[in-house]
Amino acid sequence: MIKKTLRAFSLLCFSLLLAVSALAQCKAPLCQGLQNILDAAVTDFRKYRANSAVVSALSTEGAKVPCQMSTWANNVPMYICYAQIAYPSAESWYANALDSLRILQPSWQFKIDSPVADHFVDAGPPDCSVPATDGPYVGHCPVHLQITKQTDGTAKVYLWVSSLSSFYLVNRPPGPPPKAAAAPIATGCDELCLGLKKAFEARASGFEGIRPANPSGGVSDATIKLTGAAECAINTALRLHSNEPVLQYVCYWPESSASAADTRFRDLAARLQVLAPSNWAIRQDDQAEELTGVKVKAWCAVAADNKQEMCIYTSGESVGLHIQTWK
Repeated sequence: MIKKTLRAFSLLCFSLLLAVSALAQCKAPLCQGLQNILDAAVTDFRKYRANSAVVSALSTEGAKVPCQMSTWANNVPMYICYAQIAYPSAESWYANALDSLRILQPSWQFKIDSPVADHFVDAGPPDCSVPATDGPYVGHCPVHLQITKQTDGTAKVYLWVSSLSSFYLVNRPPGPPPKAAAAPIATGCDELCLGLKKAFEARASGFEGIRPANPSGGVSDATIKLTGAAECAINTALRLHSNEPVLQYVCYWPESSASAADTRFRDLAARLQVLAPSNWAIRQDDQAEELTGVKVKAWCAVAADNKQEMCIYTSGESVGLHIQTWK
């Protein structure tokens, strides 16, 4: 209990120091709103949990983004904001939120996966890792920010901030004892290879075999999650440089360094090259990310009829996989 109190006190002092240094730069309403949320996270969101009426939105001009309190499966409180708004407004909101977080937390690391039109950010103290679906533990990144483009010209925006001092924020309990190593597969295909093969083959049926029967909102978690990926999902989007809707299987890996991301990129590209039919065109080039102009390395295999493709992207410390199909 004493350790918990000391940790909360230390976090509060650190937060106050950061608030003073960021005050001159943080003048926009969105930035000030994020500052209030981060300050509240240090005290386990007590004021918001005690009075839900004081929970405020993170809206900007053209982007109304309501927020509410919630809890993870492991009972850690979280402040979550969500909206579906016009895509240009979503991009502007995302860029402003990301810039504000960088002003407010200059010492944090930002793991960004932003290969094309969707953007995923996990942020927190150096060396933090992405929490699993059951919730954050000590050492996990407390902030997640994302937008996902929809086929109707809108985008879904999400932000959640986890408590920094919850009683339930503990070291992750040890997992079950490791299983005996599986016997080698005759084809030499490991778990990641099998997952890629299933995801690639599922494109022919619109990924029906690897997604829930009744997905909500056009986005659903894939039933096949690739080894090491932070998230795998199936959604609809628009093809780059066109308004043509596509159905896609997407996974992303936030890595610990640019070199680790490059290693992941090369490994995935080599595996997909084996999967690609012989009449698919292979290309590798550098692209400019739509929102920020950041250089992104891409490896793609495109079907002969130009109606299917699979691509690997890497930028900074992130790697993304997109398997797409369209009519």
